[in-house]
Amino acid sequence: MYKKILLGTTLSILLTSVFVSTEAKVQEGTNTDVIKTLTATLKQRFRAEPSSIQQSVIPNLYQVMYGTEVVYVSDDGKYFLSGDLIDLKTRENLSEIAKRGIRNDMLNKQDNKPVVFKAKDEKHVLTVFTDIDCPYCAKLHREVPELNKKGITVKYLMFPRAGLQSESYKKAVSMWCSDDQQQAMTDAKARKPIPSKTCDNPVAAQYNLGGDVGVTGTPALITSSGRLIPGYVPAERLAKMLDADSVKK
Repeated sequence: MYKKILLGTTLSILLTSVFVSTEAKVQEGTNTDVIKTLTATLKQRFRAEPSSIQQSVIPNLYQVMYGTEVVYVSDDGKYFLSGDLIDLKTRENLSEIAKRGIRNDMLNKQDNKPVVFKAKDEKHVLTVFTDIDCPYCAKLHREVPELNKKGITVKYLMFPRAGLQSESYKKAVSMWCSDDQQQAMTDAKARKPIPSKTCDNPVAAQYNLGGDVGVTGTPALITSSGRLIPGYVPAERLAKMLDADSVKK
């Protein structure tokens, strides 16, 4: 939703070069009036109030969040910048880092009723948006036992890419409504038939949540830090990524 709002505007500029210390700090409370003014301006421009506005590491440039979409606006409200903000010294994508906290808030604000493959000696928790009919999702699922052995708990949320009227959606509902969700998930991903079932289920809510946190394809992996990893990653490499991610947290 927010992406459509932001792409609908022609108000954008290209920042060709920026040389600025990322250690610049703004004291809390000094920018309240600017934030109020920018909130009103952006609400009028996009017909939607920003989720949050705060001073960025660049003087006179504010970071604006619309859900998990990040844009930047000059303090006078005249200039709008869409794109990633990179710290050249550390090579960190500051825009992506800003999105991680929002993703975690969205994922953790309620019980999303995932299908869980829990590790015995849990070191990491990985949220995976998956599609029953996605080949690379099936490939990842075959490696879940190995991930569990490495201390990685996998929490599955459903994201039927073809939408909520698709066969993939119906299969996801049947899996979720099964008496043994884990076995039904494994069978369905192995292209084995599972009994058709319906019940009160969270599949549509999980699908919508995926869109809100920025999922555009499957599998989509979200770490406990809120980092979004698109696509299949082999178990050995994924374990190393999660170890590194937990250190950075």
